[in-house]
Amino acid sequence: MTKTKPPAIVTTESALAETCAQLAAADAFAFDTEFVGEDSYEPEICLVQVATERFCAVLDPLAGLDLSPLWRFMADTSQRVIVHAGAEDVAVCARHAGKLPKNVFDLQVAAGFVGLDYPISLSRLAKAVVGAVLHKSQTLTDWRRRPLTQEQIRYAAGDVLHLPAICRSLTERLAESGRLEWAEEESGRVCAQATATGENGQKLRRLRGTGGLSSRQLAIVDALLEEREKLAAQYNRPPRAVLRDHLLVEIARHGLTDVQKIKALRGVNLNAAAVRRLAEAVSGAGEAPIGRKHPPPPDEDAPEEQLLVALATAVLRSYAGREGIAYSLLAAKSDLRTFIRSYTRSRAAEHPILLKTGWRKAAVGGLLDRVLSGSCRVRVIHEDGTYRLDIETPG
Repeated sequence: MTKTKPPAIVTTESALAETCAQLAAADAFAFDTEFVGEDSYEPEICLVQVATERFCAVLDPLAGLDLSPLWRFMADTSQRVIVHAGAEDVAVCARHAGKLPKNVFDLQVAAGFVGLDYPISLSRLAKAVVGAVLHKSQTLTDWRRRPLTQEQIRYAAGDVLHLPAICRSLTERLAESGRLEWAEEESGRVCAQATATGENGQKLRRLRGTGGLSSRQLAIVDALLEEREKLAAQYNRPPRAVLRDHLLVEIARHGLTDVQKIKALRGVNLNAAAVRRLAEAVSGAGEAPIGRKHPPPPDEDAPEEQLLVALATAVLRSYAGREGIAYSLLAAKSDLRTFIRSYTRSRAAEHPILLKTGWRKAAVGGLLDRVLSGSCRVRVIHEDGTYRLDIETPG
C-alpha cells in the first residue's frame, strides 16, 4: 500500500473543492461517516471520511461546512465508491443527493465471496487482507463534541485509510474466481435496500406481532406508521422513540380510537394533541376502503416442507464450504422456505430470490432445482476422517 499523508481536516469550501478534485483524479475512493442517530429523527452527520491510496481527508460539517458539493459529486461520479458495511453511510448520501452513488463496492460483502466470514468486522478484515492493525479506542465517543482530539481524528481516518488497498486485493481475488460481478451485484442490492427502509411496507414487515392481524388491522398499522413518521419529524425524534412498535401494533389490534384508552397504555408518553392524531389515524383507516393488498399471515411449514428446508440448508452449507463462499450470503431461512414452497404449493406467495436474483440463481438456483426435482443424488461421503455431502447428476 502506498503510504498516505496524515489526514487533512477539511472545514472550508475551498478545501472541500480540493478534496473533491483529488477524489475525482483517482480510480476509486473510500467513504465513511460518523453520525449520531439515537436521539433525532434523521442522523446528525458529525464527520465524513474519504480516502484514496495516496490521500485521506476528514470533513467536519459541524464546523459549518456545507457538504452539498460532496453529495453531488458522489451521486454523479462513475468511480468506485468503497465502503465497509456501508449501507447506512450510503443512505446518508442518497438522502442528501436524492440518489445512490452508481458504483458502490462493499468490502464486507466482497469478503464473503473469497472465503472470509460474512459479516466481518473492519479490524479483522484489515488484519487478514493487508496486515493492518486498527485500534478501536473511540467506539463510544460522542462525535458531536468539539474540539476533536488527535486520537479521534486518527480513529476516524482509520475507518477509510486501508479500504482502497483492501479493495484492490479483494478485487484481484474476485476477478480470478469469476465472482467480481457477484460481489458488485450484491453490494448494490444491500445498499439499495438501505434507501427503501422509509416505505411503510418495509417497516410493516419488520414489525413483530403483525402475523395474526387482519387486512383491516394491517391497514390501521399502515396509517399509524405514517402518522408516527410525521410526529417523529415534527419532534425531531426517532420514530420508535415517539411510539414503540409493540404499542403501535396493540393500538391497531384493538382499533383504539379513544384518546384516553390510548394514553392509558403503559409506555405512551405523548401529549394530548399527538394522541388525538393517532386516534384519528386509526379511525380513518378503520372506515376507509382497504386499498393495499397485504400478504396473508405466515402459516406453519408442513412436515415435508420442514424436511426439505433442512435438506436445502445442508446442500447450501456444503456448497458454501466447498466453494469458499460465506453461507450467510447465500440465503436466509425465509428465502429457503419461500423456495421450497414454490415446489410444494401450487401458488407460492412470492417468487423465490434463489431463482430470480442474478448471482444466486447462477450459484445455487440450478443446484437446488436439481436436488428438489430428483434429477441428482445426494449422498454422504466419508474421506480422510471427515464427512461431506456429494451431489452428483446421473450421466
